[in-house]
Amino acid sequence: MSNILITYTSMTGHNEKIAKHLEEYLKGKGADVTLEQLVDSDAFDLPDYDAVIVGSYTYHEGELPDEAQDFYEDLEDVDLDRTKFAVFGSSSKGHIHYGRAVDYFTMQLNSSNGDQAADSVKINEEVEPDDLKRIETMADYVLKSLE
Repeated sequence: MSNILITYTSMTGHNEKIAKHLEEYLKGKGADVTLEQLVDSDAFDLPDYDAVIVGSYTYHEGELPDEAQDFYEDLEDVDLDRTKFAVFGSSSKGHIHYGRAVDYFTMQLNSSNGDQAADSVKINEEVEPDDLKRIETMADYVLKSLE
């Protein structure tokens, strides 16, 4: 059974909704899932998981949220040792820096020797049924990468 961490930060509740949907979906596929907020996650524990899925919103002028900073900075010192990963995040297409936090996390997880299992998913504001299908596809790619 795959051991997957879903860690996220949410200001509006959108990423929390996505993370909980992911948890339910992956458990339904037989995965062992840990769900926690990014502020409670330790980047140094990531190699203990078969896969990690990170969710973050983009703050203000394209910055990482304050509650994601420590985790992100710690990633620079972590060797993920080919741990599978995927990244998602809600943002607003009205911002010039749409979903930049998703890009930052994707780049850093790759730089930390992670193995990207699925394309990153950016969701424009409210989570729609089509968005959940894209999230499920991302989850399917993560599961497939663990076979």
